[in-house]
Amino acid sequence: MEQLAELTGVELSCLEGVFALLKAPDDLTHLLLVLENVNRALQAVQGTQRIREDLDDATEKKEEKDLFHYLPVITQIIAVLKGCDRESCPETWLDQSGKQRGIINDHPEWAMLILTPDAECYGNDAYWQHAGVVMACSAVQRKRHQAHIGSEITAACRDIRTIGNGKKSLRLLVEIEMDATLKSYRQQYLLKSDEILEPLSGIELLVRKVLDHKGKARDGGGGGGHPARTIERRVDVSDSDDEENEGPEKSMQLLESAGDEQAQGRQRAAGLHPKESQTLRAVSFTESKASPTLGFDLRDLIRRQSSRIQHISQSNQRLPFRYASLSRVELSLAAKAAFELFTGRGRFEKRDDEDVYVGLLLLLMIWLGRPVEQILGIRVYNHRHELPKHRKDVLAFLIEEHAFVLPIPSPKWRNSLQDDAKKLLFTAGGSTPALVDEVVVVASPVRMGKFISRLSLVRKSRTKYRELFPECRHGGIEEAMRAAVSKINRAHRMRLTPRRISQALFDEIVGHSSDWVDAYLLTGHRFTVADVAAHYYSVPAGYLETLYHAAAVSLRNSIYQYLSVEEKHYYAFKQVVQNRGDHGSKLNLKPILLTRLVKHLKCELRAARRLQPGEETWRQTHNHYVAYIAFWLLFATGYRAVNDLIFRWREIDFASGFLVISDKDDEAMSQARVAWLLPELRDQLRQYASHLEVLQARLYQRASLYEHLEAVLSEPQPDVPLMFFISDSWQMVQLSPENLRRHVPLFTLPVNASRHYLRSALRAEGVRGELVNAFMGHAQQGQEPFGAFSTLTPVEMFRELAPVLSKMRREAGWTVQQGLADD
Repeated sequence: MEQLAELTGVELSCLEGVFALLKAPDDLTHLLLVLENVNRALQAVQGTQRIREDLDDATEKKEEKDLFHYLPVITQIIAVLKGCDRESCPETWLDQSGKQRGIINDHPEWAMLILTPDAECYGNDAYWQHAGVVMACSAVQRKRHQAHIGSEITAACRDIRTIGNGKKSLRLLVEIEMDATLKSYRQQYLLKSDEILEPLSGIELLVRKVLDHKGKARDGGGGGGHPARTIERRVDVSDSDDEENEGPEKSMQLLESAGDEQAQGRQRAAGLHPKESQTLRAVSFTESKASPTLGFDLRDLIRRQSSRIQHISQSNQRLPFRYASLSRVELSLAAKAAFELFTGRGRFEKRDDEDVYVGLLLLLMIWLGRPVEQILGIRVYNHRHELPKHRKDVLAFLIEEHAFVLPIPSPKWRNSLQDDAKKLLFTAGGSTPALVDEVVVVASPVRMGKFISRLSLVRKSRTKYRELFPECRHGGIEEAMRAAVSKINRAHRMRLTPRRISQALFDEIVGHSSDWVDAYLLTGHRFTVADVAAHYYSVPAGYLETLYHAAAVSLRNSIYQYLSVEEKHYYAFKQVVQNRGDHGSKLNLKPILLTRLVKHLKCELRAARRLQPGEETWRQTHNHYVAYIAFWLLFATGYRAVNDLIFRWREIDFASGFLVISDKDDEAMSQARVAWLLPELRDQLRQYASHLEVLQARLYQRASLYEHLEAVLSEPQPDVPLMFFISDSWQMVQLSPENLRRHVPLFTLPVNASRHYLRSALRAEGVRGELVNAFMGHAQQGQEPFGAFSTLTPVEMFRELAPVLSKMRREAGWTVQQGLADD
């Protein structure tokens, strides 16, 4: 700030005021680019005079300046930066790369404004109008509530940023009329038929909070008041024409707006997350005797999605009453019926050509375990060399290899790895690039080639493959398949469904691996917790091949036993294709990289301690010491790097090692969870406390730092972090992902790479999927560890994890290090 004030001639207090409203990062990255975009956004709002007046009225203390009053200052800084010599200011100020990584969570407004001229929206007036409204409203909220602010700014900036990045359509933003007010802006551009436009829900939340709290402050019971409660009554009646209907015949819900802490406590009791926009007050169901939901607790039947309560059958949960595994008898009858449909045997009186396809479809549903729509699109190639170069979503059968080609879904990656990160990962870390949207070739466990050879398949024009199921007949084949399943149900008094048949292999895979993510990768059955966990998972292709064969052979043998097929007739398949590489996370960390990181952190700490005694030596020693402990915590607990590593001494039970961390907390979700610290890590934290005592005694002349250390050592307050860095100017610097990377420049990977490493390493060590998900904080409604419906306790969980975590610590080289306490 002092350097910028000297360069531009603007008073330091004025600079601090404007950058506080812009929530600027310490290094002022992309300074010129951001200020130019701020200027353009605020100028766009100036044209809508009534919105500008509403924002002026929202400023509660008229002597304080709002963002619009700083426009001349912003213009002056832009002019100076454009005309200055590049050597007279840091390179980061004039950066034009447009990289937002590392500051999005802590500095949402600043990250939103890092937009280069080559973006599609750059020349769109409507984009800048909406961006200006978001900037101005964010400044109002920051002035009103300072540190006591919710998630509205982050959510609103995310909406604008994703539109600017092209991840959402630019057509969502309509040009604002000249006479619009802030209230009419919300009504006309953020709502549709009084319902919130989902892609712009973050902007709507921010504008609504500015409107609701207008002229009020949190102090004295102002803006912190609770919204008026509203009751909504909704009755849902099942469709009588739906033959596949499952669930209640009639349901009624009463919804109430969010309330105080007691109301949030009632939310938790109902199985919902606190601080949502609506709480569940009552649910009633009218059940039929055959209802699969009969007899289950209401808390297992509800889940809040998209601002409303939905019955579980409409959501993507995998709970037993909805997706109960088929018994071997049921599955054997389905396989037998499929074979008879294909061959023409059995009692199906009116058999037509579609029955051949129906029988083949049912057989593939059993042996591939994939959704019906995927199987209908299966291709047939002569051999693997005919496969296309880009194999995303390619499901196929190879005739010469007698094998299936299974597409393995890749996690969506928000940002591509930078060159320096790739160099660290692949050169120093010994990793190989992750396979993206690739396939695994697995030998068929049954003689599927004989079935396919009986069909007259026609090669599709300009391609090397043939369609197994003609595209023009997909609808009729699926309808005939459902009719055949209904006939089986009526004949045998069963409740087979296409979904339960296609998910039989999924359940068999889970039985072998204990991990839903493995089953999701092999079968493509997608749901929330598996999709999220797969983002952090790296798995060898050879393991997936072995797992598929283990599950498919186990399923085949049990079915054949019920069908009295002699063992000598079992198909002895042969795997002729060798699958190589790793699927899944791009952050495919190998143990050697972690070992080298630990050695580097220890070397830096020892080098700092060997310097000539003095304040600068103590400062560097402290910073390297904190970096070492922080990385150890990240790689030992799976702490999410979305915020500071902040917890208090009293949140650690040093006797048992349990620690309560809340690393993903906002108004929409609470993710507090129980973690466990190894005895060696607890000893390291004790040594850190001794280090702080010595540091405090030596830096008694640094008043502000001395007081901060006193607060940490006595009883930390919520705004006093346990671990922190010390800047060159002897100020406390929070331990954020951005600052941690700055102090360890060698580690060019994202800080949350520790979660990618832990998920893969724990599974490679054979830890059960349930424990890994609980350890990582991945859970859905009805799956929460240690909850009322869980058989898992923290003691049992970490008793099983302790030997594995201890082994991983020894292999990585983590040991207790001394700070200043032994000097």
